[in-house]
Amino acid sequence: MADNALAKSTDVSDALGRDLTPSEAKQVPGHLLKVSELFRLEARQQFTRGRSTNRLRVNAGALTLPQRPVQTVHTVDGEPADRFTLIGQRLEVPVATGTFVVVDYDHGYDEVPDLVRLTVAGVVAQLLEADPRARAGVSQRGETRGPFSSQETYAAWAQGASPRLAPDDVRTAQSYRVKTYGSIVQGY
Repeated sequence: MADNALAKSTDVSDALGRDLTPSEAKQVPGHLLKVSELFRLEARQQFTRGRSTNRLRVNAGALTLPQRPVQTVHTVDGEPADRFTLIGQRLEVPVATGTFVVVDYDHGYDEVPDLVRLTVAGVVAQLLEADPRARAGVSQRGETRGPFSSQETYAAWAQGASPRLAPDDVRTAQSYRVKTYGSIVQGY
């Protein structure tokens, strides 16, 4: 498994409740990489340790750093970070509102959060356990036996052999986005 996957093959095995077959063991690393990237894109977070340089707009003397958790701020517009105050994701910068500054900082978790790891592994496990007809791209299937008929419909996100995030997985990823708030103006 590559270092940038958000889960491991053992996590997928745990999600399945069984050992991986030799065929599945070959497929899982690639699926983990793709699902991890899909999850990162939806979350707008890296989750693993990294360093970013962002150009951000100051609002009311502060800005919100987009990657979390912030570990260390190195520089703000090339100046040492010890001149500025960091409170969680919010960096207080004594410049005019609307000014853009460049912030260089380290971020990320020591370990991928359990919910992220389990969600990514779960998506891969669902892909391995999907009905073969859905994996083949079938959207509906009907069968009639005598006076009885049955109809199966496969969700659009579950069709095909390519990893996709289900709506619940998308909501989980989006819950990790950093939410920023602008100025609040109240009229009387």
